[in-house]
Amino acid sequence: MSNYCIVCEYNPLHNGHKYLIDVARSKGADTVTCIMSGNSTQRGELAITDKYLRAKAAIKCGADLVLELPFPWCSASAEYFALAAVSIAGAIGDKLLFGSECGDITRLYSAAELCETEDFKNSFEECKKSGVGAAAAYIQCLSEGGYDNISSNDILGISYIRAIKRLNMNITAEAETRIGADYNHEQTVEGIYQSATALRKYIENEDISSIKAFMPQPMLDIITKELKGGRITDIKQANDAFIGFFRLKDATELDDIAEMNGGLSNRFVSAAKQSVSVEEMLEKLKTKRYTDAKLRRAMLFALTGTENQALKSLPEYTLLLGANDKGRALLAESRKKRAIKIITKPADAPRDTLQFVLSDKLDSIYGLARKQKYTSDEFIKKKAYIQK
Repeated sequence: MSNYCIVCEYNPLHNGHKYLIDVARSKGADTVTCIMSGNSTQRGELAITDKYLRAKAAIKCGADLVLELPFPWCSASAEYFALAAVSIAGAIGDKLLFGSECGDITRLYSAAELCETEDFKNSFEECKKSGVGAAAAYIQCLSEGGYDNISSNDILGISYIRAIKRLNMNITAEAETRIGADYNHEQTVEGIYQSATALRKYIENEDISSIKAFMPQPMLDIITKELKGGRITDIKQANDAFIGFFRLKDATELDDIAEMNGGLSNRFVSAAKQSVSVEEMLEKLKTKRYTDAKLRRAMLFALTGTENQALKSLPEYTLLLGANDKGRALLAESRKKRAIKIITKPADAPRDTLQFVLSDKLDSIYGLARKQKYTSDEFIKKKAYIQK
């Protein structure tokens, strides 16, 4: 039996995502498990609709099982994001399939080996000192090592491979060439495969008619319903909470927060006092070194009190977000051998863990960023989507 795992955000789930699930089937997958980010994403953004609804769309689009990649790892830089994702995937699957700009798994494995050398690590640290962001420094060092034209999904793929090696997981990585629009491309392009970034802009403008051709019907139905109900995520709805938090903080209280390095805590507090919205604050903070993704991650980590040490650990458990009969059978079959707890009901999650505390805080913040607010215990009461 071959269980393929796909690490994903589905923010929102589009035709390219559906294509990758179909590719896993074509490669002989008996089951497809999605390790999906919770209510926030790797770029530090709040997911456009909640994790249980996105999991429901994934099951309806061909996945068998959806497990949560929990906060704070789902909003961490590539290294910690990948380590957490692989720790979950390796506990239940034997193949890890991801989209990649180059699609050359041999090249990506070779690049991963380079990244593990001391020379590369030293060059990376030196490059960061020049004032460029970590991602730009990473790409520059790879280029100097003979790996040109490495893009965002390639970097994540390399990070997955490095994580598999570090964790000694019995899982094999496979790459599929990304098709259609580039990752984070802000405009639509010719064809049916668009970036999630471009689709989110249409959704934020409540322009559903423009995205019908680019999104599977189950996700489109969910987005349409959530828009009508005022439940689509809109960070502007939480401006007062975000700005107020930083205005009332002493910068020294944020010094130990993840991503708040290099005096960034002082800059956040100062920018908040001179801004009336999150977007205005982030625009004041943005530099070559402080990219939008880094700033948004730092902001979420500050609001939840996430320190560096939390990212350096691995998830203690994952939540079941969705399953069909094959997914439930896989859960039952893997129960004895898996190395991570899978919680089927949010109310049963271990509340004495730091993971629960941080995730609960993130979900509370998430509930404010919409016209129709959620109570702070909304996600404790939720249930996984089970397809009959």
